[in-house]
Amino acid sequence: MSEYKKITANSGLISLGNTGARLSDPRATYVKILNALVEFRKQNKNWETEDQADFGKLLGEFEIFDIKTDNKVSSDKDVRVKTGFISQLGFTTDERIITNAGIELLTNSLNFETNEFDISKESFTYLKQFLKYQQNDFEIFPLLSLIYAIIEFDNELPIDFVTYVWSGSQTKKELIDNIKNYKKHSDYKETVYQSALNSENTKIVAKNATHFFATHDIADKKELKELLYAILPHGKGNTFKDKTITLFHDIYSYWLNKEIWNETKKRKFIQDKLKSRHKDISSKKPSYYLESLFDTTALNNSSDWKKIINFFENTSLISSEDEESFVVNFHILYMFIKKLSLCEEYRDLNTRHLKLLDIFVFEYGKLKLDLVFWYLFKSVKDDLLKAKPLPQNEYRIKLEASQSNIGDIYDFLKINVTELSKQIATDFPEVKNLGLQNFALKKKEERLLELVNTVFTKENIIKIFENIYPRKDDQIRKLIKEWYQDYEATIPALFEYLLGISFYWLSEKQVRISDILNSGLDANLLPKTHTAGGQADIVVRCQDKDYLIEATLSDNDGQRKMEAEPVPRHLAKHILEVNPNSLALFVAGQLDRNNLVVLRNYKYSPWYYSDEDSVETMNILPLSVSNMIYLLKHETDFNKLENKFETVLNSETKDGFKWYTNEINPIFS
Repeated sequence: MSEYKKITANSGLISLGNTGARLSDPRATYVKILNALVEFRKQNKNWETEDQADFGKLLGEFEIFDIKTDNKVSSDKDVRVKTGFISQLGFTTDERIITNAGIELLTNSLNFETNEFDISKESFTYLKQFLKYQQNDFEIFPLLSLIYAIIEFDNELPIDFVTYVWSGSQTKKELIDNIKNYKKHSDYKETVYQSALNSENTKIVAKNATHFFATHDIADKKELKELLYAILPHGKGNTFKDKTITLFHDIYSYWLNKEIWNETKKRKFIQDKLKSRHKDISSKKPSYYLESLFDTTALNNSSDWKKIINFFENTSLISSEDEESFVVNFHILYMFIKKLSLCEEYRDLNTRHLKLLDIFVFEYGKLKLDLVFWYLFKSVKDDLLKAKPLPQNEYRIKLEASQSNIGDIYDFLKINVTELSKQIATDFPEVKNLGLQNFALKKKEERLLELVNTVFTKENIIKIFENIYPRKDDQIRKLIKEWYQDYEATIPALFEYLLGISFYWLSEKQVRISDILNSGLDANLLPKTHTAGGQADIVVRCQDKDYLIEATLSDNDGQRKMEAEPVPRHLAKHILEVNPNSLALFVAGQLDRNNLVVLRNYKYSPWYYSDEDSVETMNILPLSVSNMIYLLKHETDFNKLENKFETVLNSETKDGFKWYTNEINPIFS
């Protein structure tokens, strides 16, 4: 047994999600898993190894995950990993029995209904679960500490702080110290370094080093290795530390000879021994290692070696006064680089899960609270870091329960909406007339209008449509990230959303931008994956006419099977219940000829909506993606465009395939 106190390999970081189950769209996937569990539990009540493997097969059948049975990781373990975070969030028990919180999520995922704060009820469920969520070994709640940091930065929290600083702040003192350091240096690396330097781990290492050097020195290789094993944590065990220990000895050799070697010798040693060693110190990227030691991202013949050597020798490690300090400083460097790498690894996980709540706005390198929640949480700032994590049994009971309001989770969040409205009204008097929910909607409309005018311009939509069929998903995501931010939901959801915005441009801005909000957007005003059932994808209103925009990227006969029934059903319902003066635009990557025949048929045949109601005739205009590109490029007069729509819709051609081929496509291509 080692005589030194061992530093834990625990990352000490907030990880929202599971690195073994990196989901591009957790909002959609978690609901699918819960629905699969509903089916699974009809036949199976247990959760033993064999049951877990059986559930893995069901996940495959439902096309949620492809759980392999011939991997090194057994299928049952893979299932536990893939479904782990829905349990950690309280939507299921550890045995994957759906809880009341899980039932609430399933219920609220069925539509886009919003609450008094103008976020969807589904997102409100996530908000409540994350408010309760506590991270192991953390003395403060992750979500509350993040909100506290946002308020401290006056609703302009740098994303770098979220990624590298907030995620490792385990106590109230540590968070507050990190906020002060970041404000002072405006440098996340300096803040992380100061955090490593002043950590409890470093104090333990200093004591271990003092104990070692009381009876040994670095020449005692066996005893030194025992010390280094204790102070260089690695999740996969000691054998993975040997390369790090070799690097330790190489850097120590430089430290020992820095007063003896000339510049040529030093340069050669760095190039031969130290240049490409980032993996030996738990660095995922060469830059963390190279920048920390040499203040550069590349070492080559054209580098300024005088400057590089000077920087290296002025680092805390190489300027260590003695061997004991050198050991401690090597530990600090190791922990600093390791933390940067892990923070980078967890960044996407944390961001995707924070977006589920729809209270955060990610834009221009900042994290903000949406307006209503900014005022809500600002009023209780002093209470945010006072909440204490619960003992495990109490925690699970609370986590798995379904609470109606956030005030049921923390007393200080028993918010009086009337009082909140009064607070907001001091800065925005219009709240008095509009009411809180309508005011929140108005602010979203204003933000969406800005987004449409700066990001989803006519020209940019054309670029995306040029890549949407045939599908080039990676290029589309790359474009949106370049213009705005990461887009995680599905491309079909994006397609529907952009068709709505396209109509805003085609109508010469006559369409109300709020119509597009009805499609269920997140706090960053990007579409969520699912569209609520029983309604059209997008409904836009232009003067006295309603346009239902139905979209699909499926083709061939699958298109007919998926779209031939819901498109006329949605239009018939809208005609009967909302506006008789309505038509549907059906837009696809490529139009299936049999689907064209079916859809055209409803111009001449009735749709029997119920025993009492029917629609005698419906106008459904089919367009391809290439037609949409043509419209965006060439149609600048909406009145003339509507006349063209009327002309082709009133054609006497009944065969939908011939109608599209000979009349519609030639006009719009």
